[in-house]
Amino acid sequence: MKQVLVISGKGGTGKTTLAGVFARLAAPCVMADCDVDAADLHIILSPEKAEEKEFFGGSKARIDPAACISCGACARVCRYGAVRANPYSIDHTACEGCGVCVWNCPAKAIVFEKALSGRWGVSSCRFGTFAGARLEPAEENSGKLVALIRGEAKKAAEAAGAKWVILDGPPGIGCPVLASIGGVDAAVAVAEPTLSGIHDFGRLAELLTKQGIKGWLLVNKWDLNPEKTEELEKLAAGFGFGLLGRVPFDDKITEALLTLRTAGEDFPGPAADAMAGAWKKLAESL
Repeated sequence: MKQVLVISGKGGTGKTTLAGVFARLAAPCVMADCDVDAADLHIILSPEKAEEKEFFGGSKARIDPAACISCGACARVCRYGAVRANPYSIDHTACEGCGVCVWNCPAKAIVFEKALSGRWGVSSCRFGTFAGARLEPAEENSGKLVALIRGEAKKAAEAAGAKWVILDGPPGIGCPVLASIGGVDAAVAVAEPTLSGIHDFGRLAELLTKQGIKGWLLVNKWDLNPEKTEELEKLAAGFGFGLLGRVPFDDKITEALLTLRTAGEDFPGPAADAMAGAWKKLAESL
């Protein structure tokens, strides 16, 4: 079993579109959407409805009105403005679950309870098995839910004897990304040929290099700025990244996504062909 992660230095570079193409070409496989903050891989995979399971990733404070003496200590120490007065209560949307109010309450009137952070499920789709999750409104992603989804995807792959696990990763370099990259066989970084794209890719490449993860670069919409494309490829080569290729700008991608299909599934075009070529090169290398 090989795990392939598709990531990017920022959102909106086309990584989910690429992950969908990889899943189609690797089918039957297991797919997981690790971008639980803005999960959207399910939109083009159309998985069957799964039984959702609750995920508790942190705690929230709650004031017991019967024990509260209205001293205001909790409001004075809360840096997030989560304490409401008259009567005293906790705004769970603003509460960060730090526990400072609990420790500073002289009446011991504040309870620290496990909070529902998100929901997850595993189901079948037309390319195999899909594992996905979503956060509850205003909940932050510490990486724990990402780790859970990855674990469920791996178990599903082992049970099915799948050869490939395709992971649609979160953007950036934060905790969710760290939870996504551990143990993968290859990380494909999708970048656009812009000044900010080069900067974001550089940060991501540095992270992957420090973590000992084999990285690959795929430049999306390369023909919009050939000079910046060359800069990206030189930067990637400096980090020891493999070059998977260049994907041109193509209206067929939009047409495919509007019909909830993966690129090249119903609307072939040069961009879909380039992505297919990238998968072939990557699969052969692994």
